[in-house]
Amino acid sequence: MARTAAVAAVLAGLLGGCASTVSGTPWPTGQGPALPSSGAAPVEPTRRPPTSFTVPGPLSSGPLAAPTTDGRPTATVPPVPVPPSSGTPVPSGPPDGGAGVARTVPPVPVGDGASRVPDGRVRPSPGTARATARPASPAAPAPLTSDVVADECLLDRAALTGLLGGPPVAPATNAVVTRTDGTRTRACFALADGVTVSVNVYTTNRGTPAGYVAGARHGSAVTGLPAGTSATVLDTVAGPTLQLATARYLVTVAVAGRTPSRDQWRAAAVAAVAAAPR
Repeated sequence: MARTAAVAAVLAGLLGGCASTVSGTPWPTGQGPALPSSGAAPVEPTRRPPTSFTVPGPLSSGPLAAPTTDGRPTATVPPVPVPPSSGTPVPSGPPDGGAGVARTVPPVPVGDGASRVPDGRVRPSPGTARATARPASPAAPAPLTSDVVADECLLDRAALTGLLGGPPVAPATNAVVTRTDGTRTRACFALADGVTVSVNVYTTNRGTPAGYVAGARHGSAVTGLPAGTSATVLDTVAGPTLQLATARYLVTVAVAGRTPSRDQWRAAAVAAVAAAPR
């Protein structure tokens, strides 16, 4: 009795006490109850936006000209020598000191989606159509929402004893934990000598619970479950973890300190299905 009371006191101190029911708490995007132990989630490559316009030749390295009527700055293309033509040329010394005469086109303002040729006509820039900004897509919802039921202790004493490898030293308890990003969430914990079982219940925001379980990589399916449910066991950073899909919820059962047998996982899944809210 003294040993049970002492362990229960340690459990209360480590877990921060029981927590009352709280509203749903979404996981950060790209995170779930426990990430697989082999490899991190892939990072989507960054896409570069298209250039707003195309200018034949380098832009001036000097200061920008005055803003255009719509408030955007106007860059200037340097004078470009062109071959002599009929009419009265504008004399300028050839760069190589030869006898030829070149005509220089004055600087052409660019940057407002159009260019002006010397006679004053407006010539659209080739990149004008691509300059239209695309509206930003809304952020994808978090894959899971936690703390969706009042009591996450879905496993009875027999199921917990099988997972722990012995009877729990104290009744399973709902307790608040703090994530690495500082947010707080609730889980159900049970302890034995050197072994911990944690149970969490979630709703899925990107499909059904069954679809979430079916999409798990490197999982080992659990058979012999009630109709309409499915489960798989994964090796995760939190230890071997059962992911169980009911009609409404995703239930996870993580065991730290030992690896339960297939029959023990099946018994835990059946007990969780029977206790999960409908």
